[in-house]
Amino acid sequence: MTAAPSAPPQRMLLTVAEVATELGCGRDTVYALLTSGALPSVRLGGRLRRIRRTDLTTYVDSLGASTPSR
Repeated sequence: MTAAPSAPPQRMLLTVAEVATELGCGRDTVYALLTSGALPSVRLGGRLRRIRRTDLTTYVDSLGASTPSR
């Protein structure tokens, strides 16, 4: 009996476009989140900007905590 193929591992660093796709918004919105400090990022090679998957998860989790209950 053979084992089922496993899913490929998730990448640790995401591009701005990938984060926009994950959040269902535009790249401009992601850049605004980065500029405001709401979503941290790292710079690679001085020019490339990447977002840690853990930082994206933390940001999304914080959205539910900040919404007022009705």
